[in-house]
Amino acid sequence: MLIYSDENLEVFHRLGSSTYVLATFNEMEMQANGSRFWGQRFCEKADITALGFISRRPNWFPAASMAKASVAAAPILRHASERILYGHSQGGYAALRYRRLLDADVAIAFCPQISIDPRTVAFDGRFTSHFAPSLHEDMEIAPVHAAGRAYVFHDPFHAVDREHAERIAALQEGTRLVPVHMTGHGTVRAFAGTARGLALIEACRADDLSGLHALARAVRVGASMRPYQVALTAIARHPVWADRLHTRLGNGFSSVQRANFLYHRANRHIRDGELETARDMLVEVIALQAGNAGPARRLQELDARIAGTSQTEFHEQQPAGASVRESRMRA
Repeated sequence: MLIYSDENLEVFHRLGSSTYVLATFNEMEMQANGSRFWGQRFCEKADITALGFISRRPNWFPAASMAKASVAAAPILRHASERILYGHSQGGYAALRYRRLLDADVAIAFCPQISIDPRTVAFDGRFTSHFAPSLHEDMEIAPVHAAGRAYVFHDPFHAVDREHAERIAALQEGTRLVPVHMTGHGTVRAFAGTARGLALIEACRADDLSGLHALARAVRVGASMRPYQVALTAIARHPVWADRLHTRLGNGFSSVQRANFLYHRANRHIRDGELETARDMLVEVIALQAGNAGPARRLQELDARIAGTSQTEFHEQQPAGASVRESRMRA
């Protein structure tokens, strides 16, 4: 049932058999359409009482809209024995930013950002294009937003996500970091499935840290994104090993994963001076992601560099005075 709607978000209420209420916050790829919320299928299968907060676009749940939405949700939140917030990426941000507003007992956040304000997160440009000063004034997660306990799940090998997680934990009291290695920015997907989701929630409710770490170790082993993440991570220090992994396991990568691997591998080839090999990879990336302007710009930069290198090599190979004679001929 839709209980709140404005220009930025919608809120749904689902009545289930659980004594606690699970408030979910969507990742940016999912947007409100008037009839669904993030995590709805899981809540239906497990018969969980839920509040589904869903954004109309990648807007990181603006505070003004959340303040109004919290009024509509207040009777449901007060009636529950526990209030658990749950979200990934922009949803993970919301689960931590609105802990106190929603009187949370537990917040479960996957790969959250501390902010998308470029003045605050100069180390992360992934989402700053979605920052709007009119919506996001003072949006940074702060100590005053803490309530109850929080669990932040992230991949320590993902340097940017790790930076966000560590900054949040340093600011918010009662925040535990739970590493889930080689899952990248898709850590939440390693916990897909009703049984895993319920096990995760129950361990957080019980503050069972040893159980959480054991669960994280178990799910990462069979995580679908693990081969891709291992290969991607190896590019920085072991590029030859990364190539072998890609050759052996690359057929199992999604088109997005394959394009991302090739893009980063091309950048490593550029760093190593292997420009033609890098060019071939960028051409393949563009074929996989025709609508992505980034690889096309990178290819243009590389072509200019290759042309400049070729011209330099030509001049270095000419006998003394050759370039002068050539210029006179053109004149």
